[in-house]
Amino acid sequence: MTQLTSVTVQGMRWTYLAGVAAAAVQIPYAAAMARLLTPEDFGLMALAYLVPRFAHHFAHGGLGSAVVQRPSLTGRDVRVIFALALTVGSCCSAAVWLMAPYGTDLLRGPSELTGMIRALALCLLITALGALATGLLSRSMRYRAVALTDFSSFVVGYCVVSITSALLGAGVWSLVYGTLGWNLLQALLSYALVRHTLRPLFDMRAMREVMRFGGKVSLNGFLEYLTTDLPKLAIGRYVGVTAAGLYDRAALLASFPLQQVQQAASKVLLPALSRIQHETGRLAASYADAMAVTALVLFFLWAVIGASSEQLVALLLGTQWRGSAELVPLLGLVSVLGLVAQFSGTLLEAMGAVGGKVVIHLVQLLVLLAGTSVALFLGSGVHGLMIAVLVSQLVKQALFYVWLNRLFPTARRPVAQGYAQAAALSGLTWAALWSVQQMLEDSCPGPVILAGQLAAAAALGLCCVRYGADLHGVRAARERGLLPAAFARTSPRGQ
Repeated sequence: MTQLTSVTVQGMRWTYLAGVAAAAVQIPYAAAMARLLTPEDFGLMALAYLVPRFAHHFAHGGLGSAVVQRPSLTGRDVRVIFALALTVGSCCSAAVWLMAPYGTDLLRGPSELTGMIRALALCLLITALGALATGLLSRSMRYRAVALTDFSSFVVGYCVVSITSALLGAGVWSLVYGTLGWNLLQALLSYALVRHTLRPLFDMRAMREVMRFGGKVSLNGFLEYLTTDLPKLAIGRYVGVTAAGLYDRAALLASFPLQQVQQAASKVLLPALSRIQHETGRLAASYADAMAVTALVLFFLWAVIGASSEQLVALLLGTQWRGSAELVPLLGLVSVLGLVAQFSGTLLEAMGAVGGKVVIHLVQLLVLLAGTSVALFLGSGVHGLMIAVLVSQLVKQALFYVWLNRLFPTARRPVAQGYAQAAALSGLTWAALWSVQQMLEDSCPGPVILAGQLAAAAALGLCCVRYGADLHGVRAARERGLLPAAFARTSPRGQ
């Protein structure tokens, strides 16, 4: 195992540990907030966050990715990037502040929405200034520091602040305060670990050079925002705030554990892949193995969440959120497809080939717009909009698959095999959990049924890891040292 592989594996372990810990905290947090606030509150917050998210990717400017991906980085570059972050973050924050009343009119929200949007606009400046420190941590492959910073800021800045504010009667504003606290603490902790210079250098030529790459990353992020949040906007505008709240909580329950897995992988893989961006053979092997592992884990988790969604919603959120349960399986599948595609995007970003991502995201957006228009015309409600989102995600996944297979022909067969095995495992898992529910639902309460389903899923997952050597994802995880020694029967393969 090479030094780069060893550092990457250690980074994966730290980021996955932080992701699991964050998911463990998120569960009781979501349960508590679901009982302290109403669906209308969450719907209002979801709509308020749409407007700042519109400018978020431009405020961020792809600066973190630009710091990581650049072959070399000097002290002068750091000063230039800080100046760029200060300029773009300030401009975007001011623009959202001015746009807030028009955003409220577009979303047909109450007047309170304007104040919430303006408060959240501060996050744009905070995240822009923190992007440089975060990028420097990732570039130096200090994964332990990144993991601890992410976890600490989420728990203290978001969960503690939100729950405390809600208990004090802040209502929907408790979610705003938590979001501000999360972003501020993460930026401060990252800076404390790096302590880069705070002297900006306004060199327009150098700033334009940074933006050649960072701007494309921002454009891709903006298009991802449109494809992700367009359904939420349509639901809030045409179906209602309560429906938007139910959708928001269902999306959280369906996607949060999956996002922790994918985000942990992306934080580690972008720096690692950037260092071998010109070594086609190693990139092809890394692509095939990472896709197999990612797909296997994400599809398995989706099956667990989807098959037990009724019991999960009732236990974690309460009876007032029953309408979210039927949305969880479909939203989970949408999330899995989107997150698997994000890995493809991370690989292309590490190679500097971000222009093609723009084309793929534009095609996805056009498909989504067409599907949304049809769903609204037919009056098919939330479910029709979800089908439109699913179709657009399938199109994006297919385009990434075709493009990457052309770049790495040797990876075509193992990647297809990884997808097929992940789909088969998810089907087997769903069938097992459905069978448990059928056996217990007439004689046991919901929590007991959920415990039985989770026990069955855990047993199936352990058997898969222990005895599934024929699965590409399991084999790759063993060979690359991602599993504990007890599960690794084969010798590690150097990257």
